[in-house]
Amino acid sequence: MGILLSIIPYFVLAFTPVWNQLRHSKKTVFVWASLCTLLNITSVIVIMRLFPNWSDLRIFHSIFFLLLYVVIYVLMVRGTAAKLVFVAFLVKSYADFIVSMAKFLEVNFLLVIEHRVYVASSYSFYFNLFQLLILLATYPLIWFFFRRKITKVIKTHNRAWSFLWIIPLVYYIINLAFAALNASLIAQWQFLVFNLTSFFGFLLIYYVVIEMLEQSEKNILLSENNKIISQQLTLQAAYYQKFGLCIEETRKGQHDLRHHLTTLQSLLQHNRQQTAQNYIAELLGDHLSLSEILYCDNDAVNALLGYYANRCRQHNIDLQVATELPDDLQIEETDLCVLFGNLLENATEACLKIADGPRRIQVASRFVNQKLFITVDNSFCGELGQRDGVYLSQKRNNAVGIGLSSIQSIADKYAGTVRFEPVAQLFQVSVVLENKSAGAATVAFFVPA
Repeated sequence: MGILLSIIPYFVLAFTPVWNQLRHSKKTVFVWASLCTLLNITSVIVIMRLFPNWSDLRIFHSIFFLLLYVVIYVLMVRGTAAKLVFVAFLVKSYADFIVSMAKFLEVNFLLVIEHRVYVASSYSFYFNLFQLLILLATYPLIWFFFRRKITKVIKTHNRAWSFLWIIPLVYYIINLAFAALNASLIAQWQFLVFNLTSFFGFLLIYYVVIEMLEQSEKNILLSENNKIISQQLTLQAAYYQKFGLCIEETRKGQHDLRHHLTTLQSLLQHNRQQTAQNYIAELLGDHLSLSEILYCDNDAVNALLGYYANRCRQHNIDLQVATELPDDLQIEETDLCVLFGNLLENATEACLKIADGPRRIQVASRFVNQKLFITVDNSFCGELGQRDGVYLSQKRNNAVGIGLSSIQSIADKYAGTVRFEPVAQLFQVSVVLENKSAGAATVAFFVPA
């Protein structure tokens, strides 16, 4: 029972922030956790039978199983090893705090209240009782901390993760140094003060580090979003200018239409069909058309699509757009621009890397059942950098792309999902965003760029 108390709550705590990042099925994770627990219980029983006084072996036993749990944890969860080791040792810090406090209460209860001689034993009744009581008092708060803070911060991408795991490792080493203390030292109030001070001190350090990581991620995303918004303002200005030219040409055409028809009528009356055809071709010319600049009814997104349509034309990329956006969509316009901007930027960059072969991008969005579905499919050269299932940016020296983080951040903001799927020579991105609006929708059919 004592061994189960020392394992199961911490398994649950470790997997709480990464439950959606499992490499294998939940059944497989449960089987491995059960096997490790069974192996731990069996090893303790065997060692206690063979070595009644196994205090000298306890530290080595603890280190062995800690390493075993960490290895299995890293193998079961998709993510960078540094992050997972940080979480694992963070859980171990809490476990060591529970053990130290339970041991302190056990020793003082036997010596002070029951006036009995303390005899060190593994998982005694009183030790298990105090361990259970402390868990009941502290576990909800710690679980909430892991559920809210660790779940969020583990998704951040920061170089600091490569050495942050050292902080909980230091706390573990400190606890190892005090694991061999005798009962008289454990019973001292100084031990209690040190244990409480060290644990809450390290907990404060963890909290500050996590806040800094979250703020750093927000600053990076904010900087990227500001850049896109600044670009969006420029695009909208160009869009309105182009729209104005289109309107001006329409007005001019209406004014001159009577004269053109009179000329054509005269040419046809004199059987000058070829001259009339040439005249018509000259009139059609290469004038601006609304179909070239209207992709949807949202002006901001429309300007963005127009920019990338022009860019695709310049680089011989076949761009097709079919966007559907409700009139009263409750997703913020800036978020839509950042989302479409990052998706199109990544798709365009992928197409530009294709030296020989078709370059194609298809953008589509639909609004169904209070959800906005966005898909962007683009051809690519077939080479993608990945680390633990996360796609890397070649522009950032194979680090996780800021654009991908920004897309994921917006999806999280609207309780949505993002999926990346390379299929043959086609890279498919699907984004789903929740929306409370039920407004009418407008559709622009596929428009060749």
